[in-house]
Amino acid sequence: MIEQWFSTIELPLTFEQFEQLPQNPAYKWEYFDGHAWLTPRPKMYHALLDLRSFAPPIAAPAADEEVILRPLADEDWQQLPPVFAYAFFRVQPFASLTKETRLQAAQTCLEQTREGAEGPLIADACVVAARKSDAAVAGALLTTLIPAGDPLEWGSFKWHTPPPPDAVARGLGRPHLTWVFVTPWFARYGVGTALLTTAVRALTRLGYAELVSTFLLGNESSTLWHWRAGFRLLPYPGSARVIREQSRRLASGDEGP
Repeated sequence: MIEQWFSTIELPLTFEQFEQLPQNPAYKWEYFDGHAWLTPRPKMYHALLDLRSFAPPIAAPAADEEVILRPLADEDWQQLPPVFAYAFFRVQPFASLTKETRLQAAQTCLEQTREGAEGPLIADACVVAARKSDAAVAGALLTTLIPAGDPLEWGSFKWHTPPPPDAVARGLGRPHLTWVFVTPWFARYGVGTALLTTAVRALTRLGYAELVSTFLLGNESSTLWHWRAGFRLLPYPGSARVIREQSRRLASGDEGP
């Protein structure tokens, strides 16, 4: 859902200046007629966490001493957008937006999640971190339910028909970590890991064995956080290796996974 917030960036530069620009893999970098053209090419990767063997990394004291973890409440949705916008203000595509547009993007992304654009919310696995000092929201983790399809298939993370209202109660689909964000004042203190640990416990109680997540290539902090938490990187559906293997199976008549 963040793709809509990417935009092409045009910069009047000399070619020497263009060569000195730091690059981000979410963009294609080209130079024409005295201008740098940065065209969005966002690439999403998926990772899978085995809930049965999940062993949370040791969290820093701040996760216990300065915040409390509690279930997401209806009134929290009003506090989430500014926390979301502040958490991602240095992450593309939000880093290229003005402060006002970034807040609008945060509101839109969260509204889409609340309304089920990424699948129905798994309420028991939606967690908020609130400051002990004043109860203000400092972070959140939102879990939704996606189809239990083959993650190597394009579109497998989208419901093509509405899921049944009792999909979560029946243990259908696969949980998806749609958003996890923490205000920079509490980042790197174990709050995100504490949120994940709480969500994992809830999903385990619901009978789920896996949690899938998605992150943008170029968001190194997210990549490292997933790695540290024990997520396993899944193959990229558009990689040449995956495409060759799928073509080989089709040619041989092998329909196996």
